[in-house]
Amino acid sequence: MKCLTWNLEWTNPASHRAGLINALVSEIDPDVICYTEINRDMVPAWHIIEADADYGYPMKPGRRKVLLWSKYPWTQPDSYGDEELPGGRFTMGVCRGIRFVGVCIPWRDAHVKTGRRDRVPWEDHISYCAGLGRILRQHATSAEPLCILGDYNQRIPRVSQPKDVAQALAEAIPDDFRIATANATDLEGRNLIDHITVSTGLEISITGFLPRTSEDGTHLSDHSGVVAELQALD
Repeated sequence: MKCLTWNLEWTNPASHRAGLINALVSEIDPDVICYTEINRDMVPAWHIIEADADYGYPMKPGRRKVLLWSKYPWTQPDSYGDEELPGGRFTMGVCRGIRFVGVCIPWRDAHVKTGRRDRVPWEDHISYCAGLGRILRQHATSAEPLCILGDYNQRIPRVSQPKDVAQALAEAIPDDFRIATANATDLEGRNLIDHITVSTGLEISITGFLPRTSEDGTHLSDHSGVVAELQALD
């Protein structure tokens, strides 16, 4: 299966920018997409699992922090995840025998200076990592191999984030899982913050990256996207 993950920075679906993004994605022809900071009108109405619209900031029509899209039907859809997980940032479902977990881990200043303003830096990020770890351990021994993709809001290996923040993410990922995008750099030579992790039941090849700027100079996103191919092991 071919999959991709990309943060679209709330692209207006009617914009020139959106047309360029959709053309790039259409050319790749993925089976599964994890979009973060997405307006749901950006995606065709095929098979979708979307996070709750309420992620603690003023809600705007159609905006979702994370959304899973597929050509094929989903089973076991989950837009909630864990009672202690910061809301509106999680999606999960099974597609063609693979359990996909779409994440948008809160950035450093989530609800610090904006939103509810009731957090200290990295607080929601660390809480999310703890909740994600519980979910992954719950499913680590299930029949379906796992693929965790989306906006991790950390460079891997650690660059400038505090050591305890890097450790929180490391502890969320089971020891035998592989962060396939660790050490990878995008088309500009920058370390990624959007990542794909797989369990031992999957082979993965990173096959490309989606640019932050189009060939005509249009700004597409403040994130680079990642394209990969997955193969379930027998």
